[in-house]
Amino acid sequence: MEDFYFYSEILQRWVCIKAPFDFDWESVPVIRGTSKIAGLIHDYLSRYDSDPKVTKLVAAAVYREAMIHRHSPEWRREFKYLVVIVWPGYFHQKSINWVKEAPNFNE
Repeated sequence: MEDFYFYSEILQRWVCIKAPFDFDWESVPVIRGTSKIAGLIHDYLSRYDSDPKVTKLVAAAVYREAMIHRHSPEWRREFKYLVVIVWPGYFHQKSINWVKEAPNFNE
């Protein structure tokens, strides 16, 4: 993976997501992974040490902005936007350096 840059009108700035960055390509149930780049951006902005550090609502708005830019169908982006606003427990829980543990198949 390489560094990923994006511009957000909401944030009014360029943002760089430095490689390597561990993320899940978007984890909203049912329509998981249908807006992967938007998921990358949202996962980054959801970390407690992202630059810029934003609120949950701002991260959700930028997520929606990315889905609009990537031409995601309106019904899908609005559904996913609402889900990330109401989904409990994940926001500002991890560092940008967090790495998902690989499963141990020897157990």
